[in-house]
Parts: sequence; C-alpha cells; structure tokens
Amino acid sequence: MKTLNIGLCGSGNVGLSFIDVIHSNREKILKKYGIELNISVIGVRKGKIENKDFAGEIEKDILKVPLRDDVDVVVELIGGTDVSFELAMNALKNNKHFVTANKALMATKGKALYLEASKRNLHIGLEASVAGGIPIIRTLRDGLISNDVNWFAGILNGTSNFIFSKMKSEKKSFSDSLKLAQELGFAESDPSFDINGTDAAQKTSILSLISFAADISASDVYFEGIEHIDSQDMEYGEQLGFILKPISIGRNSSSGISMGSFPAFIKKEEILASINNESNAVEINTKNLNSTAFSGPGAGGYPTACSVLNDILDIGQGKIFDYSKLLNKQKVLDFNSYISSRYLKIMIKDEMGAVADVSSLIAKKKLSIDNLIQKDQDKDNELVPLVIVLGASQEKIVQELIEDLSKLAIVEGNVKHIRIFSP
Repeated sequence: MKTLNIGLCGSGNVGLSFIDVIHSNREKILKKYGIELNISVIGVRKGKIENKDFAGEIEKDILKVPLRDDVDVVVELIGGTDVSFELAMNALKNNKHFVTANKALMATKGKALYLEASKRNLHIGLEASVAGGIPIIRTLRDGLISNDVNWFAGILNGTSNFIFSKMKSEKKSFSDSLKLAQELGFAESDPSFDINGTDAAQKTSILSLISFAADISASDVYFEGIEHIDSQDMEYGEQLGFILKPISIGRNSSSGISMGSFPAFIKKEEILASINNESNAVEINTKNLNSTAFSGPGAGGYPTACSVLNDILDIGQGKIFDYSKLLNKQKVLDFNSYISSRYLKIMIKDEMGAVADVSSLIAKKKLSIDNLIQKDQDKDNELVPLVIVLGASQEKIVQELIEDLSKLAIVEGNVKHIRIFSP
C-alpha cells in the first residue's frame, strides 16, 4: 500500500467537490490501485472551509503548503496567475508534484514550470485545465502517442456554447442568454474572459503544445469574442445548412501551425454541431486514425475534480511525463494566412445596382461567391440584409474586402463576418 499526501489550495466549488470526490472514492481507490489518498492540509486564506468530512489542518498562508513534510502533491485550485505561479514554483522546488485546473497559469507560464519539473523528475498534472471532465490531454499525450496530429477542432468554452444554444433553441437575445448562464452557474459574474475568447484561446494553446510538440504560448493564438453575434445571423446560417458554434482549432501542415478561437459556422452534419449547452467536445484528426471525437461536461465542480483526481492517481502509480520535451521550436503561421469559406452580412440601401456594386468589388478581389441571398422580407428603414457566402478565402484578403465594402455609399453599418469551419 502506498500513501499519497495531498496539500489542497483553494476551497471554492471545485475545491469542495474535490474533497467530496476523495472522501467518497477513497476505499475504492485503495482497493483498486493500492493507493491511500490523504488530504493532509488545505490552504485557504479565510481559514475555514464548508466541508464536514475534512478534519485535517487549515493553513491560511497557502504558500506554506508546499513546505510541509506531510505533503507529496500540491493541488492548486485558486485560479489567477501570480500567486498560483509562486505556489507552483514553491511546490516543484520543494520536490512536490503539482496538479492544477488553471488554464491561464499553464497557458501563460507553463514553460517555466515544465522546465523546473523536468529538472527534478516531477509530474505536472493539468488534465482539468482543458475541457473539464473530458480526458483530452491524456488522450493526446498517451492514447495517440503513435499518431501525428493533423488538426484538432473543439468547443472549449461551455459559457459561449451555452449562450449560442439558448439563442438558437429558445430565440433568446445574447444578453438574456448570458444572464441565464450566470444564474445557472455556467458563467462568472464577470464573464469577460469567456465572452471575449481569452479562455478558449488559452485552452487552444495548451492543446496545441501537446498535439504538435511545439513551444506554443497563449499569445500565438488568434481569437475573437462572441459579443457581435445576433440571432438573425444564426437564423440565416441555419437556412444555409450551418450551425453557429464557438470553435477552437489547431492545424499542423508543412507550412507551419495555425491556431484560432472564434465563432464559426459548421455544417449541421458535423460532430461538433450536435454539442449543446455547457458541454465541450474535441475532434482530433491524426495521420493513421483519421478523426476521433470526445465530448462531455466542460466545466463544473465534480467533472473538474475528477480530472484532478485522475492526475493524482497517475502520480500514485509512478507516471511522470516530461512536458519540457514538447517545447520544440516550430513555425507558427500568421492568422492572416488562414483560409476558410466565409459568411458575410451586409446592410445595403434598397437601390438599383447595389448588389452589382458589392459583387463587382468581390470580383476585383478575385474571390468566389458560393451563395448570395437578398433578404427583402427583413428590410428595415430602407436597408436590406444581403447575405453572401464566399468560397475558400484567405483572411488577409477578406479583411481588405470588408474594409472596402464598408466604404461603399450603399453600405450602412458594419459588415458582419463569420468564418465557416470545414475539417
């Protein structure tokens, strides 16, 4: 029998769920793996926790947790990047394994932690940092070790997916859908990082590091938020056979690695189109296996706590993965070179020749039009929505087109642009 002493830092929703998961699974884990798990101390600034099952010691100074002799693994569930980074470094420098659910920490400061852990032959568990309860990191790291990853595409932010789902199924506005997400606990009181795309971009960088064995940072990932999306765009897209989803992609080619997180239309028959509400999903395409897909709860106390526990069981069984070996310099492509089909919605004046002027400008850019629909039934104040689907187009050219379209006298307001993702 092996005893593994855990120093838990953080007693929020995930922290309390983790205590419960340990308590309810302790006997099963001992019987199945021969590992006795013991939370020896909990670091929490307020000096108390709301859990009757824990009878151990509370430490108000969480930075002292890694210094204790009765701690083998430090579990960080406090969030942020400053104190959590100091805690992580203290853990590693005191020869403690480190487990976290903190995607911001690993996306922005992971490199230094990987190198420190490598020097000391220690394991960093970060399964819970991406896609909640879905074991996507161990799948990429261990299950697909013999396969080169061509690309991955996923829904990595449950808040955004929930908002889109409610806008589509219940015809709610963006603001009402966000409010509901907050009421149900799927969005923070300050949802900025979810809404502006930061959260998904950080997770995309972590998956890209592991998928492509590349020294990727969060700043390498292009991202857009979802604030500009309205229900009319979702309706028009559906009429064209598309569903709108918050998509995160990573693609490796002979030219280099391209990454992005943004709202995108996908065909209704694609796997990701069926993932709704707060759920997450990741589709992975590899050289030998083509595509495999994984879906499940992307957030929440218990799904995240279970992923944390899985990392601890890896440590208990002597599994140590050296992430520093993945920090290889590879070319990251500028997102201006990204190619995809596009959805454009342009509000044009109801005048003779207006559509011809728009079409002529598109032709000058040598872009193809796959579909063009003038929505006369939705005419508003002499403005008519013109919906255009462009064929495969380079990002730089499309952005130039949008700028030129905005200058036309017959165009009012901003040109709506949504990428169309196709595997």
